[in-house]
Amino acid sequence: MPTEPQPDVPVEVHVYEQLLGRSCGWCRQHVSYSGRGRPASYCSKSCRNRAWEVRSAEARLQRDIATGAVRTGPVREVIRETVVQTRLVPEPAAQPRVETTTVVPATANAWRVHLDELTRQLREGELGRQHWHHEKLYRALIDVVAALGEAYPGGIEHLQRNASRRSR
Repeated sequence: MPTEPQPDVPVEVHVYEQLLGRSCGWCRQHVSYSGRGRPASYCSKSCRNRAWEVRSAEARLQRDIATGAVRTGPVREVIRETVVQTRLVPEPAAQPRVETTTVVPATANAWRVHLDELTRQLREGELGRQHWHHEKLYRALIDVVAALGEAYPGGIEHLQRNASRRSR
């Protein structure tokens, strides 16, 4: 018959732990232990190398932060945006050059037609974009207005008053 332990009698208990395996330090796969030597921390050489790369990168980063070589603040971006718009103007169709003689108008109506054409070319044509000719045209038109004022009885002021009365 088995004897029951006595409450006052000390019992010697031995607990033995034996490592059977652990998880990989990088990929967390099971790595078994044979019981001899130092237990492996990684399942393969590639896992060991990856873990070392991370540890050494962290050490370099901390060293650079401590020396001030790396800033830990937010990154500031400066962006320059350039928008280029190109206006395409169709080239006028090439017209054959015809030699013409200059006809000087002889009547007031003929002069008005020529001046209307000059106005149209300045507003719509190529002449309006050729700014280097504008000063020459301006001087010529001033001379024309001055000559008109000299020819009109009462001068340019009287002509201006009469023209403004008629336009009303």
